[in-house]
Amino acid sequence: MIIRPVDANDDILPVVSARDVVSGSEAVARLVAYKLSLLKGDWWENPEDGFFVLEFMREERFSEANAGMFAARVTGFIRGVEGVFEVDDVQFQVDGRVFRYSCRLVTATGTATLEYSFE
Repeated sequence: MIIRPVDANDDILPVVSARDVVSGSEAVARLVAYKLSLLKGDWWENPEDGFFVLEFMREERFSEANAGMFAARVTGFIRGVEGVFEVDDVQFQVDGRVFRYSCRLVTATGTATLEYSFE
């Protein structure tokens, strides 16, 4: 798997040379982050694609009491992303209104660390 380079705003940049693209396990980690950022219903071509964080927040609010349940849902979603074989070393915390999630992704080409915040 390869993913095009992006700038600080996640806007796609042109590929000038082959070393500009991200490949392997880092590409899978970047794809997972993109899929977590895409809200369910946002993409007109496939409204069912995307993460369900807004649906969760309609029912619950991020708190220490439900953090484990939300982390389990995030982990389940990540396991369904193309290229992810396993999700290990899951860690999470609630910091005010921010839910921080990190894990180790196991892919066909190795492992990668994912750190993501839901704000």
